[in-house]
Amino acid sequence: MTNPSDQFSAASSYTLTYHVSEQMTKQPVRQVDVYASPDEVQHLVEQGYLIRERLFQGEQLERLRGALDEVEAQERKDQDIGHRGFGGLFVRHLMDKHGVFLEMLKFQPTLSVARAVLGPMVQIRGFSARISYPDAPNQEVQWHVHQKMVPDPTPPFFVHPHGLDCLIYLDDLTDVNGPLCFLPGSHQDLDIDFPSHDFHDLPGQVLVKVPAGSCVIIHSNLWHRALPTQPTGGKRRLLLITYVPTWMRQAPHGVKPQHGLTEGLLADADEETRELLGLGGYS
Repeated sequence: MTNPSDQFSAASSYTLTYHVSEQMTKQPVRQVDVYASPDEVQHLVEQGYLIRERLFQGEQLERLRGALDEVEAQERKDQDIGHRGFGGLFVRHLMDKHGVFLEMLKFQPTLSVARAVLGPMVQIRGFSARISYPDAPNQEVQWHVHQKMVPDPTPPFFVHPHGLDCLIYLDDLTDVNGPLCFLPGSHQDLDIDFPSHDFHDLPGQVLVKVPAGSCVIIHSNLWHRALPTQPTGGKRRLLLITYVPTWMRQAPHGVKPQHGLTEGLLADADEETRELLGLGGYS
């Protein structure tokens, strides 16, 4: 897959150099060329989101669409796509199911941003897809977050869970295709909580409508939801890549295929590959 580095000028990128204890890693010095500006990274930290319009275009976008369509054809018959609260078809472990998705393992425009905010050692916690349909009921998604496991009261040494979700839209995100909705800054507010099946509008919410190929990067604890696809719209295909520190466990969703495609990478994998697949990093 072509690396779209030409979309990022020198003025919108910078280099980070991390130093890690030599006792913890074979690479104590790690340099990260961040595909974002310092201001953009700060916006992500404070507001919880960063939007990259048309990050994928042309043949690159068509390859992702074609790969997901092939996996969808195999898995749609096995799921209830009208489940209220989280409607649509959910497909998990994409890198083990189609070779095109393996090409995203070291995709720097998203991976480098994750390393800028989470540290040099990250893993892909999950690579999934959600497909919503214009002719099916309950295709919306309720207000939710992905990793908010913070007890009340918060213990003194509690480690707040941080992750980065990269939402890659393979179709136009419009009013009829079900736009994304989120609350800026809500990833930092521990007092916010919503019950299941809450879909109502909220003060300060932002509706995101972007062209196909766009990527919306959000903190995993940013409150968000998806509006439903409408009968006049089309199928909406979303890829979701989640980055977390290497010491966090893998996502529990779905069943990883036996002898999946990632297994073939491990025989001669370098340290970075093992970290990204959740098999290396912090002790």
